[in-house]
Amino acid sequence: MPFQKIKFQHLLPAVLKPTRYINSELNGFQKTPSEKTINFCLAFPDVYEVGFSHLGLKILYSILNNEKDTVADRVYTPWPDFGEKLLENKIPLFALESKIAVREFDVLGFTLQSELTYTNILYTLELAQIPLFGIDRKEEHPLILGGGPCSSNPEPLSDFFDAFLIGDAEEAIIEIKDCLKNSKGKSRKEKLQELSKIEGIYVPSLFDKTCGKKIKIRKFLDFNNPGKTHCNQLIPWMEPTHFRYVAEIMRGCTRGCRFCHAGMFYRPVWEKDSAIILQELIREVKQFGWDEAAITSLSTSDYSCIKSLLFELCEHLNKQNVSLSLPSLRVDTIDDELTKLLNAMKQTGLTIAPEAGTQRLRNIINKNISEEDILQSIEVALKNGWKLIKLYFMIGLPFEEETDIDGIIKLIEKIVRISHKKLKINVSVSPFVPKVFTPFQWSKMDAKESLQRKADKIKFSMKRYKFIKIKYHEIDSSLLECVLGRGDRKVGKLLHSAYRTGAKFDGWNEFFDFKVWEKAAEECRINIENYLSEIPLKTCLDWEHIDLGIDRNFLMQEWENARNEKILEDCRTGKCSGCGICNTEISHIFAEKKEAVKINIQPGKYLFQQVYFHYRVFFEKKGIMQFVAHLDLVRMLQRIMRVSRLPIVFTQGFNIHPRISPGPPLPIGVQGENEYCDFVLKKEIGLREIEAKLKLVFPENLTVKKIEFLPDKKQRAMEFFKFEEMQIIPPENLSVHFNKRTKVFLETEDWFFSRFRKGKERTSNLKQLIKEISFRKNILNLTKTIVGASIFDILREIYEIERGKTGGLEIIRKRMLRM
Repeated sequence: MPFQKIKFQHLLPAVLKPTRYINSELNGFQKTPSEKTINFCLAFPDVYEVGFSHLGLKILYSILNNEKDTVADRVYTPWPDFGEKLLENKIPLFALESKIAVREFDVLGFTLQSELTYTNILYTLELAQIPLFGIDRKEEHPLILGGGPCSSNPEPLSDFFDAFLIGDAEEAIIEIKDCLKNSKGKSRKEKLQELSKIEGIYVPSLFDKTCGKKIKIRKFLDFNNPGKTHCNQLIPWMEPTHFRYVAEIMRGCTRGCRFCHAGMFYRPVWEKDSAIILQELIREVKQFGWDEAAITSLSTSDYSCIKSLLFELCEHLNKQNVSLSLPSLRVDTIDDELTKLLNAMKQTGLTIAPEAGTQRLRNIINKNISEEDILQSIEVALKNGWKLIKLYFMIGLPFEEETDIDGIIKLIEKIVRISHKKLKINVSVSPFVPKVFTPFQWSKMDAKESLQRKADKIKFSMKRYKFIKIKYHEIDSSLLECVLGRGDRKVGKLLHSAYRTGAKFDGWNEFFDFKVWEKAAEECRINIENYLSEIPLKTCLDWEHIDLGIDRNFLMQEWENARNEKILEDCRTGKCSGCGICNTEISHIFAEKKEAVKINIQPGKYLFQQVYFHYRVFFEKKGIMQFVAHLDLVRMLQRIMRVSRLPIVFTQGFNIHPRISPGPPLPIGVQGENEYCDFVLKKEIGLREIEAKLKLVFPENLTVKKIEFLPDKKQRAMEFFKFEEMQIIPPENLSVHFNKRTKVFLETEDWFFSRFRKGKERTSNLKQLIKEISFRKNILNLTKTIVGASIFDILREIYEIERGKTGGLEIIRKRMLRM
């Protein structure tokens, strides 16, 4: 039968971070695929923590699931430990929420954000038991779709994908859904033929490059539509790369940096109305307890009414002890007023991206900031008490000279002098990678030896400063990024060969091995250098059948402007750059400017109250929740307290959060029937009222059992409970083994075992740590000290069962005892 849930939970005890695979996220739609619905599985070809943070996938997830006839689930590339378990047990990769095999969906849609995730696409397909090549897929297999900025050049992936969406997907994804709904019962080829009629859709198997036709990029014009965003935002149990509510305030950028692909791909600029941003952000923070929010765009400080928005956000968020993150601030927009505002919102560091060390090279790349802007922003940051500066530079840029590398060193040293060595400075150095559809798409990639020498020169020149950290990007992976980014269909063969040789998770240093790619290139008879070399301007490029709306003549003129060190004005000045994107239908949309209603920003003042009231909530953490780690649980409990409407007491200082104290950690893989968490209130409240309010906001997979008032300080001590009562139910085939080993333990006078803690070997006696133990009716009951030995130590030492083999056991902490 189709749409059967995959059983995989028995594999989780043997893998790192099993929370990646259990779902149970808050605000999930939890819809089930069926024959009556169009079923999408949205894939991010990287590990859960990275993929979950991606805003675009969340937006499509919400848009699709708000359609009654559609199901949208998600899948992220499993970490190799779990991936290998799936392959070993011949279990197909499943969607996160429904647990239905990915191969049973109508569409598997990948977001293409980085070339270094391409091997993970093949890995995901193999784990899903879907043929890697489109030509090998049968009628029962899902259509494999791709979208995102890397689809600008889809050719290296064309053999593996059935279709690509070029551009924005908010409206196009519904057209795709409707097309597939109307094509139900038709053949795979017929479905692709219908899809190819949708604006922005590229079907490689049906496209003839020689016909002169181009695939025009899709643009989303209804940016203020609340139905075309992520609402309500998913809340994970485990901490992702960015754990915060995200509000996209602007799409696109007018700055025109000549190296920046995103600045070209997302043109023109669309700004969201500030009232809508404020309303959405405040509602999500209040309703779901976010302790951090972010307003994001390619260049946040360019947003037309950034200050008025920030003042209003500051007034609301400070009252709720919520911090606000502002990535992508430009140094030429930072002043005293803005810095004080950022201080009030708990910003402690400044990020500056000069990209180049000299004004000559900044003019070449059209990075319109001066050294004076950079140094002035440092002085403002110092004046307002900031302690950290992050600097981003590129090496290997077109027309770069040795003096430009020296300029990076000199600029850092000027910052050191200005700051009087009071700042911690983190410097990131990345190799320039030529990107398609930018003025530098024809440029060569600097040689590996040259890039390494330049990076080493910068690093060694700063060696005497202990407060400066220099980090540079893996050079070999940047070379690979260039090959895959500017590649043709032959590079698809290289990709397949490298994957078959073991390449995956190429964006992770612990897995990336460029020798695998060099070996694959040799086998495929592909010269990697051909894809790193300069491209003659008159060459017909492999990606030019894709039309991003950027005029080729504009890009060529910008290449000449770079050569002549000539800058291009920002479109916001009113002078059109002539890039070709704007027409009668598409043009910049700027938010209506509003005067900033200033508030009185003062340093935080904390009222010290003499009497607080302490309570304890007992709750049940069972079933799939056994795989949620202790720290992830703590974060969720803090969120619960934020939205409980109880008069919760907050901590003081920078990292403000509700004052809670969780009970002793529960190991991953162990269920808890009576776990607890202590919390502090500003006033005394009845236990029934507290219980009622907490039951309203506790997730359905955590059950509130009772509330206690804690008048005695001793009751609140972590050492109050010294023992725990455990229950283990083994499978019936292990009953005799458990009975025998329990008798052996009871008949043995001493039972010493060793374990390593903090690098040191420690020996303990289990006979002293286990107070009671019995095995009756296929249930092992024992009472042990909370510290000294975990239940997994006991299973290993007495019952000879390693932790990775405990998947068939039901392990429960029944309660904690004082004794």
